[in-house]
Amino acid sequence: MPTNVPILFLVFNRPNQTKASLERIRLAQPSRLYVHGDGPRADRVGESEQVTAVRALIDHGIDWDCTVQTLYRDTNMGLRAGVFDAIGWFFQQEPYGIILEDDCLPDLSFFPFCAELLEKYKDDDQVMHIGCSNLAEDFTEKNVASYVFSNFSFVWGWASWRRAWERMALDLPGLEHFKVKNMADTYMLDKFQQTKAGSNNSWAYAWFYTILNHRGLCIVPKVNLVENTGVGAAGATHTTGRNRSAQRRAQAMSFPLVHPVQRMPDPRLETHFFYTSQKKRFRLLLWYILKKVGLR
Repeated sequence: MPTNVPILFLVFNRPNQTKASLERIRLAQPSRLYVHGDGPRADRVGESEQVTAVRALIDHGIDWDCTVQTLYRDTNMGLRAGVFDAIGWFFQQEPYGIILEDDCLPDLSFFPFCAELLEKYKDDDQVMHIGCSNLAEDFTEKNVASYVFSNFSFVWGWASWRRAWERMALDLPGLEHFKVKNMADTYMLDKFQQTKAGSNNSWAYAWFYTILNHRGLCIVPKVNLVENTGVGAAGATHTTGRNRSAQRRAQAMSFPLVHPVQRMPDPRLETHFFYTSQKKRFRLLLWYILKKVGLR
């Protein structure tokens, strides 16, 4: 069924991944599609041609009834400033919506899953994020409820609301009150300080901090709804190594959705999220969250 939920599609320099993800979007047939394309880096040979090829896929690949708005950059803004600005541009025009990067390949059930929960929680200020990747689905897929509440803001295919994104700030207000109690806290403080100073290229750390700082909740489906085709692929920015845990195939969600009774994150599940992450930086991130909510 066509989706009435607007989609922001974040693209850059990977024609193959873009083509595959755009095909999934085409099957969902959103009535409104926003596309942000960052500009090529001057010091990367051949990147200008790749960026041009990606934009040609977008410009000639919309063959359904759809209002398309594009924001193509002439110069490279980078992930931190570029994605932050793109999502702000999106939510200036839409009260809620789906955000997909070029290497996020969703199952088709991803779209109605997001649509239903965006509507259900549109006035619930505590629910700030619908993250549709689940690297611990072995421990959740037999749940009666279709999703769980968590502290983890997974961003490989996600959705949110303008009311939540309005709280987002790259300068991480209140960071001076961050309490360091252990090694994980020290690690996260370092990442948060780098983000505040603009010395790293991550917008996701600022979004994660924003949710923590406002005691927000995130939704995670009981099965993984999005495959990340960029993990370990040529041209990947952050996920350049091999990570079997992150290379999970997308599954279909069953409908009608069964909504959970419990809103508090499950300590056992939060622990599984921690242990199923294989990269050190993700283990430290999850350990920090567990300490913060008193589960470790």
